[in-house]
Amino acid sequence: MTSFRHATLILAFMLLITSALMAQQKKLEPEDYGQWERITSTELSSNGQWFAYNIELMDGDGWLTIKKVGADTTEDHKVMHGMRPDFSNDNQWVAFLIGVSEDQQKKLEKQKKPVRYDLGLMNLATSEVDTFKKVQRYQFSENGKHLVINKYPPKESKTEGADIILRNLAQGTNQLIGNVSEYQFNDSANKLAVLLDATNDFGNGVHLYDLSTGRITILDSDTTNYKDLTWNDAGTALAFLKEREDEGFKEATNLVYAYPDIKNSLDKKVFDQRDNTTFPDSFRVVDYRSPEWSEDGETLFFGIKEWEATPEDDKEKKQEADSTEQKDKDLDEDLDPSNVEVWHWKDDDIQPRQEVMADSERKSNYLSAWHVEDNSFVQLGSKKFERIQLTGDQQHAIGYNPTPFEPTFEEEWREVHLIDVHAGEAEKILDKQENIRTSPDGQYLLYFENQNWWSYNISEGQKTNLTEEIDTQFEDFTNVNGRQYRRPFGTGQWAEDDSWVLLYDQYNVYKVWADGSDYKKLTEGTADRIRYRQAYIDYGEDYEGIPADQPIYLTMYGDKSKKRGFAELTSDDERRTLKFEDQIFNRLSKADSTNQFVYQVQSATDSPDFFHVDDSFDDATTLTHTNLQQDDYYWADDELITFTNERGEELEGRLLYPANYQPGKKYPMITYIYEERSQTMHSYSMPSRKSPYNFRRFSSEDYFVFQPDITYELRDPGISAVESVVPAVEKVMETGMINEDQIGLTGHSWGAYQTTFIVTQTDLFNSAVAGAPLTNMVSMYNSIYWNSGMTDARIFETSQGRFPDPWWKDWDNFIENSPIFNMENMNTPLLVEFGTDDGAVDFNQGVELYNTMRRMQHPFVMLVYEGENHGLAREENQIDYATRAFQWHEHYLLGKEPADWIKEGLPFLERPAMQEKEED
Repeated sequence: MTSFRHATLILAFMLLITSALMAQQKKLEPEDYGQWERITSTELSSNGQWFAYNIELMDGDGWLTIKKVGADTTEDHKVMHGMRPDFSNDNQWVAFLIGVSEDQQKKLEKQKKPVRYDLGLMNLATSEVDTFKKVQRYQFSENGKHLVINKYPPKESKTEGADIILRNLAQGTNQLIGNVSEYQFNDSANKLAVLLDATNDFGNGVHLYDLSTGRITILDSDTTNYKDLTWNDAGTALAFLKEREDEGFKEATNLVYAYPDIKNSLDKKVFDQRDNTTFPDSFRVVDYRSPEWSEDGETLFFGIKEWEATPEDDKEKKQEADSTEQKDKDLDEDLDPSNVEVWHWKDDDIQPRQEVMADSERKSNYLSAWHVEDNSFVQLGSKKFERIQLTGDQQHAIGYNPTPFEPTFEEEWREVHLIDVHAGEAEKILDKQENIRTSPDGQYLLYFENQNWWSYNISEGQKTNLTEEIDTQFEDFTNVNGRQYRRPFGTGQWAEDDSWVLLYDQYNVYKVWADGSDYKKLTEGTADRIRYRQAYIDYGEDYEGIPADQPIYLTMYGDKSKKRGFAELTSDDERRTLKFEDQIFNRLSKADSTNQFVYQVQSATDSPDFFHVDDSFDDATTLTHTNLQQDDYYWADDELITFTNERGEELEGRLLYPANYQPGKKYPMITYIYEERSQTMHSYSMPSRKSPYNFRRFSSEDYFVFQPDITYELRDPGISAVESVVPAVEKVMETGMINEDQIGLTGHSWGAYQTTFIVTQTDLFNSAVAGAPLTNMVSMYNSIYWNSGMTDARIFETSQGRFPDPWWKDWDNFIENSPIFNMENMNTPLLVEFGTDDGAVDFNQGVELYNTMRRMQHPFVMLVYEGENHGLAREENQIDYATRAFQWHEHYLLGKEPADWIKEGLPFLERPAMQEKEED
């Protein structure tokens, strides 16, 4: 009896504390949003004992925090406006840049002045900080004993040279080196190479600093330009380019200087195209592709390009053109040259794509190999190959030839050729591929064909089906699109010795031997629908594949449960679950030299924070404490909703509760859609005034927010959305928590298309907001994705549009799934947003819808933001759209008095921007 009374008293006390805490909580208002924090970049020291992270505020100035792992938070070192931290590899120092306040940055932007940074250098043993003014970048040597501090060039300088300070960290001494355009430590950290670009050119050259002796060696000097310092991986060989001009050609070419054994000798090799009979005529060595050493140090790879000759002057023609007395002038002589574009039906790339890729095309070049010891040259790339890729050992190159399949309308197929780096001979090895993977040691190529993974043994020229005996599907059957051949679920990394590679099916990871001799299933995720994938961990210096003696770390995701976590595979392939909980675990990283890890954890109610563990993954130490002010406000959790769509598929959706939810009360609900959304379960959303789709803002304003999954059938993207979203919302309504007259629908881009279409098929929703929706599937198919310059037809036939045939072969489905041809059935008030420079969904999609709705006289408003792309970039526009979207929902869902713009619009001359222009 006494025990029961004691337990009752404890329970009553806990209820009193809970009630007191709730009484202290308050509603979150827009003016409170600015204090919310977000962790952006992070950095872990090599020994895992120091951690640095940046805090960005929703509104206000952020800072950098540097802390010792396990130390009390009062010992944290906070640097206002600090950024880009880096620890020295000897764990003695941390350096970082220091910017300016947000207000100062805006002021400089208005004045069209750049932000100039300072450098902070902190001694981790003493916490003392040295500050260096006006520093644009910095770099530690590999052993952490030296630091290069790169100053800004003089304002009026016409060269790329600037002062650098070479700081000996142990001695605390600084050495000034002037007019440096490039610098590179070698990986051995005993040498520093610098390129000098002096104002008068007479000081130009390449200097080598021996960091152990202080000796300076001038490797070369001249009045010309030097570029592209390149060390080999071992730090024992150095290369750079030296510019050489020729009066007969427009651009300069470059000599390639190589020091193959700079550790023991300063003997150099120079590649001069004039002395090489195999170098193609009228070509030059380009300086915008840096030389690259082969792993064995015997070959230098660089780029060459056609060399455009300088045209000779035709004096007679020039005099004739200058003559004002010429009687037979061409009628069009005084007109400017036409800027006509010729869009030809045989174009491989359409004109907008050519424009987007123009800079890349100008810098296109052919990969070539210079075998330094015997001074032989081999051109590897050519017009035939769109792209060249070196194998892991750089003894071969892979050439991709798209020509037989151009112009491409669906998949981007290519022939694959294997090119011998020494002989230059190319052999076609695969007929129809998009991309292949090379192994780290260069023994194998990996590719996907006929629903299976294959390897190609380079030395033997042998193709092997790796997965035909494995009883599972490696083809991603879950991704419904219009592709003729589905892509695979994906791969992990290779073993460092090329012996095996990690391959994925829907849920599991397989270790598959590259010669096809064996395989091993490493996980068992299918029964519980847990998806395992490799978590990419940096195993240290020169890491290219998974070491045989190291564990493999995996991420875990419960496809049905929405739990997340990490697992470990030992070197003996034994699996151990490290974390698997109703939270989101991500951003796993490992210290370079020790088995220390950090990772991030969050949930709907727990702000994302970082934790530190050793390889046991027990007894995690908290590293960050963000958004403690959340306790002062009402804050809601989320719930997983399971429903069945009209095609009988069991799907999930994430339901976020109102912040101050009261059981028994009915609430309005916003439904946000795209494609799959349930994977956002447990994600922490911060309040913001800048997003019209901010879930936490809706929650704080007493809305439920629902994000259901959508699955698709070919040729019916809009109908498929209806068949998933409507049953999902009806399932939530069965809880009795939702006011059926207060349900809104919203989405952006593809989600906006579905929003706009769904409200033509059902009256379930009382308000809708759509940002940049596709409205007419026929005209959208015939539009351009201006951001990339590609045709939208490809998106329809092989991607999100899910129409495997063009509109003239599938007219009925294009029309049936187009919002604009179904608008007469719509009764839901619809707000649409567009930027006039939308490079993803053409602005005219909005214009078509506006004209249709205006003619039908349905409740409709379109917000148009001048100069904005697919997402709004200007802060004032972000806030404006978010404010109007909330006003729209408040009026049509909650019955609040409509804003004037909802009732009457906004005349052109009354727009604030126009009025400001008038006043100016």
